[in-house]
Amino acid sequence: MFKKIELNDVEAMVLLPENYSNDNSYPVFIGLSGGDQTPETIQFSIENYFNSAYFKDYIHIVPINSNNLNFKDYAVTEISTFISSIGSIFSVTNSNWAIAGVSNGGKATYNFVAQNPQLYTYVATFPGGIFDTIPNANWSHLKVVLANGKKDGYSWLQESKGTFEKLNNIVSSIEIMVISSQKHIISQDYDIDQIYSKLFQNN
Repeated sequence: MFKKIELNDVEAMVLLPENYSNDNSYPVFIGLSGGDQTPETIQFSIENYFNSAYFKDYIHIVPINSNNLNFKDYAVTEISTFISSIGSIFSVTNSNWAIAGVSNGGKATYNFVAQNPQLYTYVATFPGGIFDTIPNANWSHLKVVLANGKKDGYSWLQESKGTFEKLNNIVSSIEIMVISSQKHIISQDYDIDQIYSKLFQNN
């Protein structure tokens, strides 16, 4: 069960792996919700986007916008402070993390990756793309999936296509999914692991 904690000045919902022990180190799954990242949208995202069997052994961290600053607008120092606060409380690895973002959270995802690419292996957005971030060779190990509902607005798919073009010759693997039955918000009856599975196809 997720529990609310404080990570410095950011509230977050946290789920620890079964039999979590400080004697071991665990990778982290960061979930960045869409919209204004309020408790209501956070809960929806946890249930429908961040509930994957692929990451059952990860520490799940889903931050809440409790200071009226959307995560896509976080500065590098604010991202760094947030990430450091996770390691100050939990026993975490320094690599093989996963990060997933929904809509505004998808936009934020690539800013978080850019702050420390070596932390992450798996990146998923539903949807969301790169804006000011400039990828480089430090991203080369990443596995990326860009998921879009076919019934979503045209600009979101174009954003994903633009991100694909920026990353295609850099990252380890990348795929765009266009899901015919879905709109901007993926429906509750959709199996989200159909998307996450793309990250593990070549493992």
